Amino acid sequence: MSNQNGKPNFSEKPNDLKALEERLSQAKAKHTKSDTAEKVDGSILGMAWRLSTELVVAVLVGAGLGFGLDKLFNTQPWLLVVGLGFGFATGIRGVLRTAAKMDAASAHIPIGEDIEDDDEDD
Repeated sequence: MSNQNGKPNFSEKPNDLKALEERLSQAKAKHTKSDTAEKVDGSILGMAWRLSTELVVAVLVGAGLGFGLDKLFNTQPWLLVVGLGFGFATGIRGVLRTAAKMDAASAHIPIGEDIEDDDEDD
């Protein structure tokens, strides 16, 4: 790798340097793929957290209202049971609605917007 004068020629890369560059490019490609997977996993975890929180809060609000009405009307535990039922039903309804919106957003489907008809009946 030296020229006629005995000085090293730096214009050509040695084989071990080429091999190192190839290994680095492979490692970078693998690293960018794993970053994308972590972002997807993180967003899925965020969605799951949001849905579970929504359900728990709805049940707690229903139970709290039922408990308060039980104390007010002295009907323990009947309104608490009814409040739990309504809270659970409301929570499931909210979770299903939110999951449908998240699914539509990930599929790039507009929700709540008017979509023009493709049929031309003129």
